Formats: sequence, structure tokens, C-alpha cells
Amino acid sequence: MNARILLAPLVAAGALALFAVGAEAGGAAKGAAKATFVKGEVTVGSSADGKAEPTFARVKRGQELAPGSVVKTGEGSRAEITFGDGSVVRIGPAAELRLDGAAFDGKSKEVKVDATLVAGQAWAKVSKLVGDESKFQVKTQNAVAGVRGTVFRVNVERDEATVVRVYNGAVAVAAPMLTGSEETPLIGPIDPNRKPIAKPFTEVSKKEFEHLLGKMMQIRIAKNSPVSAAAPTPFTAEEDSKSEPEWVRWNAARDAGKDTEKSD
Repeated sequence: MNARILLAPLVAAGALALFAVGAEAGGAAKGAAKATFVKGEVTVGSSADGKAEPTFARVKRGQELAPGSVVKTGEGSRAEITFGDGSVVRIGPAAELRLDGAAFDGKSKEVKVDATLVAGQAWAKVSKLVGDESKFQVKTQNAVAGVRGTVFRVNVERDEATVVRVYNGAVAVAAPMLTGSEETPLIGPIDPNRKPIAKPFTEVSKKEFEHLLGKMMQIRIAKNSPVSAAAPTPFTAEEDSKSEPEWVRWNAARDAGKDTEKSD
């Protein structure tokens, strides 16, 4: 399997399947994710059986985050999670991120990350993935993802639409593909030989189900709207900075290693 990012609907079955990625890694999952920056009210909770409501406690910088953790930020707060390969995901104010799975193999350097953005903003800087089994997944109730060496961000808007903006690299956004009894959107590198199977199991062309976002391209997918109905559009750095100046400035500074703000 090629390194890729997949997005699935926020359904219980999908969450359990993604959690299994972290569980299968066993000891390799330990130390695969850490909170490397916390500011303001940042809490983490976990549920042993994945069903009960998590109990939340304050997150400390350097704290390891196990698969199944749910990280929340309060108003005016933000956090950064760093994975074993150096990839990072940052979440902004009033956000909720579920870490469905996180594993890093120190020998093969392969990383497996599954995360679900339930609310708010997420900014991902993905290191070049090593090995055929590596993958880095960020999901919303619609669909979003990045590929090797990609910098992108995801917003879950107040109306529950998903907005994706790509800064470097490329992100493919696709309509649901049939996998078993559920439809799972695919986001990641495009395989020119791949053909999706749609009900009632008829082949359709790649153009019918996916968009490819390149550098400085964006897409907005409305709640319950098919990905194919959305149209990618360009955006400028000036537009991006004006829309959310503090969020963009902070992430750009962190990416460049120039952020001087101290973690709590």
C-alpha cells in the first residue's frame, strides 16, 4: 500500500477501524505522539472502551498521547502534536482532535497516524513518509488529506463544512469509494491505474470522483454535499493571512522554526 491519507465519515465503525491501526502496532505506538506545544486551556481525555465519555485533564508539554486520546482546546488556546517521524498537527482555539491511532517504527522509520478533526482548525506539516506502509490520515465528516512532504490545513466551519487549503505539495480529494458495507472517501496520492467501484459496482473514470489540489489551492465541501459538487479555487497568501492572521502567522513561524513564543 502506498503512503497516503484517507478521510472517512465520522461514524463509530470507522473510528474503531482506525483505532486498530494504533493497537496493532503494539509497543511501537509508545512515544509515537507527544504534545510539543500547549497554550491556554488544553485538555486530553481517553475512553478505555471507546464508548464511554472521556474524562479530561490538563495537557503538559512533552506529555505522550496514546491512541484513543481526544485533545480539546479552549477559546484563545492552541496545541501542537508531534509524531515520531517529525510530522506535526496543530489545532487552534475551540478545537477537538481525536487521535484514533499513532505508531512509529524506529527501525523502518514508518509512521502510521490516524486523526479526526471534530471541530475547529488543524494545520498539518507532514514529513516525507518512508516505507510503503507509512500513512498520515486526517479526517472530518466530509474528507481531507495530504501526501508526502505536504503542508495543508483543515477547518471544520460553524456550518460543518470542511475547508482545505494546500500550501506545499498536493492533496487529492475524492468522493466516497465503496469498501465493504461503508463508503470511505479517499484522499492521498493519485494512482493512475486505480478505478473506483461505485454502486452498483460499475467502473467510473477518475475525473468523476476526485479533485487534485496543488500549491495555494483550496476547496470547500458543504455538510452532506458530495465532494464532486465542490470546485477547487486558488487563494493568495494575502487573502489567507487576512482571513485568520494570528493562526496563519503562528503556524508559518512554527514551520520555519522562527516561533519565539513559549509553551505553557
